[in-house]
Amino acid sequence: MSFDNRPIGVFDSGLGGLTVVKALKEQLSGEDIIYLGDTARVPYGSRSKDTILQYALEDAWFLIQRQVKCIVIACNTVASMALPTLQKKWPDQLFISVVEAGVEAVLQQKDLERFLLLGTHATVNSDRYRAMIHEKAPQISFYAQACPLFVPLVEEGMQDHAVSLTIAKEYVSKYAEINPQLCLLGCTHYPLLKNTIKKVLPENTKVIDSAEASAKFIYQKLYETNQLASKGVEGRKQFFVTDMPFSFFQIANHFMGTEIESVEKVQLEMIL
Repeated sequence: MSFDNRPIGVFDSGLGGLTVVKALKEQLSGEDIIYLGDTARVPYGSRSKDTILQYALEDAWFLIQRQVKCIVIACNTVASMALPTLQKKWPDQLFISVVEAGVEAVLQQKDLERFLLLGTHATVNSDRYRAMIHEKAPQISFYAQACPLFVPLVEEGMQDHAVSLTIAKEYVSKYAEINPQLCLLGCTHYPLLKNTIKKVLPENTKVIDSAEASAKFIYQKLYETNQLASKGVEGRKQFFVTDMPFSFFQIANHFMGTEIESVEKVQLEMIL
């Protein structure tokens, strides 16, 4: 078996993708990771498709210039709308999307009849999750709910605030009647609201954390392509953002569950 010690690139519209970095650190501790959070332009979920495509190209190019072996699209909005564009632009670059990972996690569930997706407006409106799930399991009843206020709540560090529970009830409690067997948190910010979301779902609804599902999926892809790192030591983690929100370190440390030592502010290049 061959190995590849180049870093894994991860990008997201803001800090949500740090939940994927945390899961990768636990699943693939020896991997170097370069993370880009486009904090100057978060959230992407309410933007037009053309704007999202442009942002995605700029985010990916930043990581490609740093010689990453794969690019993890840790933004469900980008993964839902821009993956074909990125693959066409850079056909030799391995892109791994959180949407693929989420769909795989859903399809692995046995006897699934009713499924609920929570995501941004762009993710829900793209219909990508439903199309991919129904391609292989058309019998599953699919429900989707856009939760646009979840991302700013998390970015502001208010995931444990009472207002988050109130908003979660507004978005999610109406699905109690359909009693979904499974709920996928279709945005990498949402795992920080997992406990709050579970409070407003039926007790028997299983909740899938998209970050954990993504880490397992990424491991499998790297294993299949002989691109796992050979190192037996803790991998290096580098963090870049396009703006420095006031509470960056506080929020980032909460996302990661450990202290981040440094972060660098960068300017992204326009890609045509």
